[in-house]
Amino acid sequence: MKSTPLKTWTPDERITAVKTIFNTITPHYDLLNRIMSGRRDVAWRKFAVKRIPLNANKILDLATGTGDLAIAIAEGFPNARITGADFVEKMMRVARVKTESRHLSDKIDYVAADATKLPFESGEFDAATIAFGLRNIPDRLAALQEMRRVVKPGGKVITLEMTFPRNLRLRNFFKWYLNHMIPILGGMISGSRDAYRYLPDSIQDFLTPDQLSDLFESVGFKSIKTFPLTFGLTYLHEGIAE
Repeated sequence: MKSTPLKTWTPDERITAVKTIFNTITPHYDLLNRIMSGRRDVAWRKFAVKRIPLNANKILDLATGTGDLAIAIAEGFPNARITGADFVEKMMRVARVKTESRHLSDKIDYVAADATKLPFESGEFDAATIAFGLRNIPDRLAALQEMRRVVKPGGKVITLEMTFPRNLRLRNFFKWYLNHMIPILGGMISGSRDAYRYLPDSIQDFLTPDQLSDLFESVGFKSIKTFPLTFGLTYLHEGIAE
């Protein structure tokens, strides 16, 4: 993997790196998420599920990975149909196994898809979500535009992303944790220290919550709301498509 700063990578280099990294860490991905977040990632996804409109019957989970959010949505919306989409097939294979083990295969479909060119009809879904995946997409504007397109008018789009707390002490601690502990923990468990250098870099390179709100507005979402979670370590953004 390139050692130059992430912001200097071309979109193609970044896409190639993301595919390589997530194919490499798939077997340990869920375990490391739980360890490195202190299981807060579970709570963050549960909160995202609560923000989905109760009348949503067809829901898209983009960058679904190993299916954690898609499964949480299916459990919270037993009468809904969920589609999980990702471009890393190895991760979705794990998602399918997890889905089957929870007896949810009749509720969740998994589809290989490019986030910026989704293979769905306009207005096909009542809501769309993406958890910790938007930062890995070079063209974030295009991804949000596609989410808006495939959600029907009045439908909701929800994103979850990690960010830096506004509190300076927490911010400094989180920066130290990202840059020093994450590569060590990730490298020890997954065997790929490079992958767990990329992940902290992707968080630090991502938009601030205010910048992401501005991007939501530029796409044309209405009624934009933001929710800081766990002292602002993660933010949920939501907007209504019109």
